[in-house]
Amino acid sequence: MSSTIASSAPPSPSVESFGSSAALSLDHKELAPPAIQTDELEGGEKKHPLYYFKDGSLTFLIEEKLYNVHRYFFERDSSYFRSILEGPQGTNDRNPLVIPGLSCNDFDEFLAILYPADFRHPTEKTTPQWTSILHLAAKWEFESIKWLAIDNLTANAVPVDKIVLGRRYGISEWLPGAYEAVCMRETSLTVEEGIKLGVEDVVKISAARQAYGCGKSRFERKYLSEDLEDIFGLDPSKPGLTQTGGRATGKKQKQRNAQGVGYTNDEDEAAIKALESEVAEAQAALLALPAPPTGGPCPTYRNTSLPQLRCEKCASCKPAETEEHRLKREDKEEKERCLRKLRGKRQQSNQELTAKQERLLLFQY
Repeated sequence: MSSTIASSAPPSPSVESFGSSAALSLDHKELAPPAIQTDELEGGEKKHPLYYFKDGSLTFLIEEKLYNVHRYFFERDSSYFRSILEGPQGTNDRNPLVIPGLSCNDFDEFLAILYPADFRHPTEKTTPQWTSILHLAAKWEFESIKWLAIDNLTANAVPVDKIVLGRRYGISEWLPGAYEAVCMRETSLTVEEGIKLGVEDVVKISAARQAYGCGKSRFERKYLSEDLEDIFGLDPSKPGLTQTGGRATGKKQKQRNAQGVGYTNDEDEAAIKALESEVAEAQAALLALPAPPTGGPCPTYRNTSLPQLRCEKCASCKPAETEEHRLKREDKEEKERCLRKLRGKRQQSNQELTAKQERLLLFQY
């Protein structure tokens, strides 16, 4: 026989799972005494490698794992468990307390507070871990553990998380400073932060930032109109930016993002390669022409002991350009000008693409 703690509440939610920051209080209907299961266990459960104590006096069944811990801590620190442990529930492996929806990871984090491995140097925990502990402590009415989690989150949680958790668990002292920090910071909310906060807070924070002149513009306003389609996905014909969770890396990734913001340089690259070939051919054709004849003796050296020398500047020293030579030279120079222009266009397009990708990174998650 096993006993089930009935609960409709979500188990140990992460900060991301809070879709709204409207105040939520614990519903004591969630904490109703457990119903007695009539189905016997099938024996497929396994003992937890760390939290199954030989001298334990309270047995839980979580995700097919048996925990055997000490009833004393749960009766001493939790008014919730004091009310449900008066009967035979959880007294042995055949009659464990079953908590539906609770994961072993979350329960392990909670038990690590009751059974610290090192009193002098407690294991450091992340914000999601302390959030899980706070959720269970509040749900099960472990007041001292709840305040331990609050103290640690006060020191380490970022303002957005403080807003979400402060609203959910009624930690009102967090809210003014957290809202001010979010409204006054230079950077805007990310998509991930907006999902955490919910629509109402996002709209109010945006309005406050605009009304009080908070934050600094990172980009010129002229870019907004050309970025709108990509920010809001207004053009279904575009593949869209790949959501990477960070800066795009790699040639293929950059090509996908280039297509997503409406730019592809395939035609320019082909034109540049074709012009490079034409310039090389024109240069070869020009060099293949016979050298044009030069004029008479150089006036600079004509009356010296070295009349064969030439200054290479006067009309006599410069070779007389034939019509064929002139046409081929002008053709080569025209192709070189076109090539420089096309290369400059490509460089400018690449710079604009890089700048646009930098702007659109704010809207990726």
